[in-house]
Amino acid sequence: MDYVGIDVAKDFHVVTIINDNEVKYYKKAFIVTNSVDGYKLLIERLDKVSTVVSNFIIGIEATGIYGENLIEFLKEMGYNVKLLNPFQTKNYRERVTMKRVKNDSIDSHMIALFLKDGKYSSGYITDDEYQGLRTLYRNRDSIMNDMKNLKKRILTNLAVTFPEFEKFTDPFTKVGLALLDKYPTAHHYKHSSVDRIVNVFRHIQGNNFNNEKALKLLELSKVSVYSGKAKDARAIAIRSSIRLLKFYLEEIDTLEQEIYKLLDGYKTSDTLNENEENKVQENTLVKNLTSIPGVAYKTIAAFISECGDLKRFSTPTKLIGYLGLFPTENSSGNSKSVGHLSKRGSSKVKHALYMSATSCLIHNPELKQLYDAKKSQGKSNKEALIAVSRKLALIIYAIVKYNVPYNPNRVFSKS
Repeated sequence: MDYVGIDVAKDFHVVTIINDNEVKYYKKAFIVTNSVDGYKLLIERLDKVSTVVSNFIIGIEATGIYGENLIEFLKEMGYNVKLLNPFQTKNYRERVTMKRVKNDSIDSHMIALFLKDGKYSSGYITDDEYQGLRTLYRNRDSIMNDMKNLKKRILTNLAVTFPEFEKFTDPFTKVGLALLDKYPTAHHYKHSSVDRIVNVFRHIQGNNFNNEKALKLLELSKVSVYSGKAKDARAIAIRSSIRLLKFYLEEIDTLEQEIYKLLDGYKTSDTLNENEENKVQENTLVKNLTSIPGVAYKTIAAFISECGDLKRFSTPTKLIGYLGLFPTENSSGNSKSVGHLSKRGSSKVKHALYMSATSCLIHNPELKQLYDAKKSQGKSNKEALIAVSRKLALIIYAIVKYNVPYNPNRVFSKS
């Protein structure tokens, strides 16, 4: 067997090939560019070693998206590609070299040696169906983070230009944004009137903005502590931020519609077939998942996009381990301490489950009972919510495995 270690970068990849005796086929690690010509060069070098693809095990670290095209190319060519955990390869490199030495040539060599030792655990290479969902969800998540920063900028300006406004209304509701767009600072109300303010909302359906509220807003603007300094420039900045925020909101809406479309067509590996009767059954899977009181589409989207096919986890315990929904432990002799929640797993899934757990305290009596039981045992609010999050993950796993709706009598039955 021959072992190929590839250290992936944006523009090029560094490759080392060794045999069972840990002898390098090429004296120096060689570089292949992240291009069609680079991929052809890699195949040429591999063919010089052996033309039988099954003779190779190829290892690539799961460090981001830069290796995605190379992985797909090698898989299509029939090579056995292993996606390696960077944490494992780092520990292996430090153990072998006995020092923290790191460069592309050493990294590719260490990956090849790691493969040869066979003590690695191969990662999961997502299918196209899940990769599409993950791409959309992560893009949505990125825009949501941008929106948070944008809102902070608006609030920072507002803290100077009209600090009393936040006590009057939420700046990021339809009413708040409409007012800020028309009157970005307290000084912009100077030549306004009750009728002009109320008129701002004529085109907004369902608003309850009336003369009384308009009068109160006018009075607040008159007693505002804002000095009026740089009011025109600050007005431009606030309106610019509002336009960006509205654009982000539209993009979020578009992305969520596409995510829901993918979710509606979501199928597990065991249900992929051409039978119409089974297709109807497949379409009920997401409905079964959202039958859990307190769990919305967004939680399901986060869970499936980050975890992929849940049936690849042979036991619920392995899923919990993958998610990192367990506390760290430090034991020595007779002493034992339980630390914080493990840093393993996707932070996006953990956050989605945690937020869903808080919603379940209102909408799901069974999970609320679990929360209360943990609190009565002396657990903190956060610890109790993490326990609910873990239970939610197990419920989702069971529903996907058996494709049945939420049944609290089954889920919470005593063994």
